[in-house]
Amino acid sequence: MYLYNTFAAQLLGSDPFFEREDLDACSQSDHLIQILPSKGGESKRLLRPKNRMVIGFTLLELLVVISIIVILASLVLPNVLMALTKGQMAQTLSNERQLYLATQAMAVDGMTMGDPNLGWPGDMPSPSFSTWASALCPGYLSTNDFCKLCSAPGVVVSMDKMPTQSRETAFKIYPVQETSDGNAIFLITRNATVQGEGTSTTITLDPSVKPYGNKGCVIMHRGGDGEILLPNQLKNARAIGVVGTNAALL
Repeated sequence: MYLYNTFAAQLLGSDPFFEREDLDACSQSDHLIQILPSKGGESKRLLRPKNRMVIGFTLLELLVVISIIVILASLVLPNVLMALTKGQMAQTLSNERQLYLATQAMAVDGMTMGDPNLGWPGDMPSPSFSTWASALCPGYLSTNDFCKLCSAPGVVVSMDKMPTQSRETAFKIYPVQETSDGNAIFLITRNATVQGEGTSTTITLDPSVKPYGNKGCVIMHRGGDGEILLPNQLKNARAIGVVGTNAALL
């Protein structure tokens, strides 16, 4: 009691705004004033709770929470991955459209100037990927831009060297002509193989081939319209288009 009174006197003397009633209220509240003596004869005060309650999770509650998080993640993750893939396919479709527009501009110039070396791949004297690429660059696309446009997730075309074969790129190129049907396939991602003709046209996906494996494919038609086809759309002949009797260029 003496120590408490000594501490109270020191506190009241050092703090003019601290009243005796405040000190008594603290001592009677939910906190306990513990007074510790120090070497210099002065007292130190320590304010701590009288009743301390420790609140936490039990092991069972923690396991339940973890299980709920795992279940929610398993439900959401496939949708997130599919959304990511669709976004990548949209970029690939944009690349295909840029290649289409450059080829169309080249074909228009070829018709205007009467140059047979400028045109759609199937109208060139020696239809091949190399002939088509060499005609596009550098007149209509820079080499760097061409390499960027021929790339896709998992298939990166080096800008140090111009690709000479379509298998070095992310696409298969079909030898379409000026007279080809607007629904004829011009470009398609390499993971897709077109089978059949007309209304029986279907696509099979190779899961081991990039880009996209068995997640879907991207198509650009001779008429300028493109399609992103997911696995459940691979039998939609109208969306797929036609390939005729000519195989893809090498």
